[in-house]
Amino acid sequence: MKLKILGIETSSPIFSLCLNEDEETLREFSKRREIDGYGDAEIFKAAKDILDSVGGENIGAIAVSIGPGMFTSLRVGLSLAKGIALVNNTPLAAINTLDIIGVQPSLPNLRMTAVVNAYRGEVYAAFYDSGKRVSDYLLVTPQKLLEMVGEQAIIIGPGVDAVAGAGPVRSDIELRRDEKYLPTAKGVVSLALPRIRKSDFDDIHFLEPYYIKKTDAERNYAKDNAL
Repeated sequence: MKLKILGIETSSPIFSLCLNEDEETLREFSKRREIDGYGDAEIFKAAKDILDSVGGENIGAIAVSIGPGMFTSLRVGLSLAKGIALVNNTPLAAINTLDIIGVQPSLPNLRMTAVVNAYRGEVYAAFYDSGKRVSDYLLVTPQKLLEMVGEQAIIIGPGVDAVAGAGPVRSDIELRRDEKYLPTAKGVVSLALPRIRKSDFDDIHFLEPYYIKKTDAERNYAKDNAL
């Protein structure tokens, strides 16, 4: 029996939802905030529409991007996922956003560098080879990232512009700005499926966004309480 899966991705300027039956996408909702004039609250309305169409109790699993990415938006997406999971007793699988970007089924057997803008002169990044992550999740300056990138690499993700603005880029490095390489709810579900099929789920009571670096609030708290 096919399993209905709700996918949620809110880490980047484009937020998206999807309803899948295993690999097949039944419904999809995707909006770019600054162009379409949508705020984070709109994702709750879109989720309600999807759940009303199938019944929340019929969702077999939830797949959500966990970050790194936009701080507030990640919390919005995770809060939505947790709320649905708690109300309907639905299991949840959280997927790292860099993995969603770096594992590109349309670009097999290539070296990929996934980047997300961390702002304040930094990017989140990870390296991938033939669909497998081959580095830790990193927080580096764009300049340092360009020094670390190997030969014949393709850099993709919502942090590409930050890398492009860091200075000269070697001729063997390709920067791809195509929106098709941004994280999507369908990408979340695709990576989550192997875990869902093995019933490898996260404990929602302890699940938090994966930020890598501290939020402004955390930095200010540390500064105010420093000895």
